[in-house]
Amino acid sequence: MDVTVGGLIGLFKLTFQAPRRAAALIMQAGLPDSSRWAALVLMAAASAIVMSAVAAMSPTIGPDGEAVAMPGPFFWAGMVGFGMGVTALLVYGVGRWRGGRGSLPDAVLLVAWLQAVQLALVLVQMVLLVVMPPLAFLVEVASVVIFLWLLTNFVAELHGFRSAGMVLAGVIVTFVVMVLVMTVVLMPFFPAGI
Repeated sequence: MDVTVGGLIGLFKLTFQAPRRAAALIMQAGLPDSSRWAALVLMAAASAIVMSAVAAMSPTIGPDGEAVAMPGPFFWAGMVGFGMGVTALLVYGVGRWRGGRGSLPDAVLLVAWLQAVQLALVLVQMVLLVVMPPLAFLVEVASVVIFLWLLTNFVAELHGFRSAGMVLAGVIVTFVVMVLVMTVVLMPFFPAGI
């Protein structure tokens, strides 16, 4: 994998044209495990900066008409980093449980790249918020679809699965189970009536 700017742009294009081939190239990069985790941390930090910029561009207004104070970049970096770490563990663990052959370091690297792609889409959305606000919402919806499509292809390539449809079903079921588990775990921390 070519880590120059031109090489990364080429990989970005390939990610949309042939995501499984892009995933294979990413996994063949030969990066040490520490660099893979560093990529995950870097993407969490970059996400925090971008999310803070988005919050500044479109502040949330509370019921009293005042702008609601948003969390700072350290909060966002922690949340995104935690989410990416959990995603990598699930991509690896659930895939291996279902007979896949992928490794955790490869899962970490693929999740970091997936976040880089998502960040690029958020930057497009930020530009559209200024230039053509109605299109920004369409990009946001498209980003969710693209995320699912890329995640499905990346998981299939990581573990050597043939059926993208079965992988997508597994991704959706895993997501639903995680939401239910997180709801049960977090419920005691919220007062009744919320």
